[in-house]
Amino acid sequence: MREFSGKNVVVTGAASGIGRETALAFARLGASLALADLDAVGLQRVKEELKALGCDPYIEQVDVSDPAQVERFCNNVYDTSGRVDVLVNNAGVGIGGKFEHMTLDDWNWIVGVNLWGVVHGCHYFYPKMIAQDGGGHIVNTASGAGLTPLPTMTAYCCTKSAVLGFSETLRAEAALHGIGVSAICPGFIRTNITKTSRYCSDLDSSAAQEFMARVDKFYERRNYPPSKVAANIVKAVEKNKGVVPVSPEAYVGDVIYRMSRRLWDAFLTLNVKIADRFM
Repeated sequence: MREFSGKNVVVTGAASGIGRETALAFARLGASLALADLDAVGLQRVKEELKALGCDPYIEQVDVSDPAQVERFCNNVYDTSGRVDVLVNNAGVGIGGKFEHMTLDDWNWIVGVNLWGVVHGCHYFYPKMIAQDGGGHIVNTASGAGLTPLPTMTAYCCTKSAVLGFSETLRAEAALHGIGVSAICPGFIRTNITKTSRYCSDLDSSAAQEFMARVDKFYERRNYPPSKVAANIVKAVEKNKGVVPVSPEAYVGDVIYRMSRRLWDAFLTLNVKIADRFM
């Protein structure tokens, strides 16, 4: 897909970060947009930004972990535009901490958004994209954490690895219908995820807050903007790329992990020992 003028693009998790930048990127290329997010205020703010670019998107507050809400959003999008050319399942949340400190509620929360959100999006939109006779493209936001295990991020890595495997398999099936599928795997991107993530620990609240402040400061210093991820999403659709690592650490981690799992295991073990001092 080389031309986006007049194309209909759907983005979830569009109120901030990668989702917002993705919406802006496609709008600048002339696409029409349908946006979803749990954050209704942020979604309205993005709508006003897009209107300044000459794009008036359809927006809807949606919890992607709820299949009924995603189904309603899908039906409303098709009632409004008649077809979907690009679906970007981007909504996601983060959680950090050691496994023994996580509750089943924590697991249900992150799996509900990060994995079921992608499954729900594909479950409702994909059959309609097949039926509309004209192909299209699905982009699922995975993570560099889906390419390589990361210290004290068991739940997050689990969901993002699942999104990666799901996307790679669906890609082969979707090709039969002329539909492309891409898994985007960003590294440490400066978004709001560090502020909205859960942190599971047996430390008192002040120590936990101090640890999260350190993590947020690291992301701030790293300062890799979500606009670069959005540019890679557009390129993935244009060139029908399958798995797309974004940022140097995602590329390097992927290469090292595929070359030597033993080496990565040693690196991971060392980092978990270091992190344990603060947890």
